[in-house]
Amino acid sequence: MQKIDTYLIKWYGPFNSKEELKAWEDNRPEVFSLYVFQARRTGEQDKYYCGMTVKQTVGRRMKNNDHHIHDYENEQTEFLQIWIGTIANIKAKVHDVRICENIIISELATVGVGAERLENRTNRIPPANDVYMINEWWKTNDDEIKRKTRGSVPAIIPEVMTYYSETHALYGVDRLRYIGFL
Repeated sequence: MQKIDTYLIKWYGPFNSKEELKAWEDNRPEVFSLYVFQARRTGEQDKYYCGMTVKQTVGRRMKNNDHHIHDYENEQTEFLQIWIGTIANIKAKVHDVRICENIIISELATVGVGAERLENRTNRIPPANDVYMINEWWKTNDDEIKRKTRGSVPAIIPEVMTYYSETHALYGVDRLRYIGFL
């Protein structure tokens, strides 16, 4: 029987700067290991970046000199939103974080926004196991986001993604719908 990796990612945001993100993250008990940012320079299309960190906080990772976010911290940037994610259903290992990042980057590159608008190099190594990923979106005050602004990161990344290792197929459902009570 094929092994199945299942992940519940709770995303929090949006943050408009890495300083705002770091101040909020430093006061949280969760371990945040994933992040996505969306940025736009004047006169250009939005760009996206998905990253991971395991040995430092997201806020600290974004302070590294080689981070892509520095390309969008100037007067030419008219829009910047950062979302950070925690894998909430397990104590995530590096392998788990890498799988989640891989699935999200693959979705963004192929369906979500296209490879040309993605600042990452696309990780082409598919997971060995089937993967089920659920994405929940939360405001920084811990209220769940029910309505998603068109074109925003929560609207682009599907709420549920499924990867089948045998066929290398990735499926997604943009928005779950309420069915009723049992």
